Amino acid sequence: MAKLNQGILGGLSGKVGPVVGTSWKGKAVIRSKALSIHDPKTQAQLAERARFALLMKFISRVYGFIKVGFKCLAVDMTESDYALKVNHTDGVSGTYPNFSVNYQKFVLSKGNVDLPYSPSASNDSSDLTFQWTDNSGVGNAKAEDQAMVLVFNTAKNQAVYNLEAAVRSDRTYSMALPSAWTGDTVEVYLAFRRQDASEASDSAYLGSITL
Repeated sequence: MAKLNQGILGGLSGKVGPVVGTSWKGKAVIRSKALSIHDPKTQAQLAERARFALLMKFISRVYGFIKVGFKCLAVDMTESDYALKVNHTDGVSGTYPNFSVNYQKFVLSKGNVDLPYSPSASNDSSDLTFQWTDNSGVGNAKAEDQAMVLVFNTAKNQAVYNLEAAVRSDRTYSMALPSAWTGDTVEVYLAFRRQDASEASDSAYLGSITL
């Protein structure tokens, strides 16, 4: 039995025929009842499920980063869902069943904050050094914008990141990586955000580096 929580014009809770009423992020929403359909597991369906599973596995590893990187754009959806939407096509390379994450094109952050000029990363022993040219005052770039850095180890399926690594005017940041990662290949990303995390930049892929 369905209930009207706030009178005739209020939120609907429960099922009325093919309609289901519920709440999501504090909002009353309705959706159609899922249909019971035969699942033939076609090649296209299997490929789509494999793509989805691959993307979600990577997204789950970098969730803390994308939660800030997509915070402003994930309207009426979670940051994970937005990341899935943005990376559905270009974030995966290969053909089924040999899919792989396209790290070079994977988007971890998206927004209007300007990136710095000439961002790069290089390794020295167990440290990874990020560098960029300070462009504070150009466009909407601010000296106090926070650098967000992420390093993903593809062999160990692990990520390390810092959402307050440095400020734009610092021009550099050195990140210590786990000693167990020596000899592994890592994928490196950089983005910037406002100090209050109200806005973010697009993410920049800085390359694949062997430690």
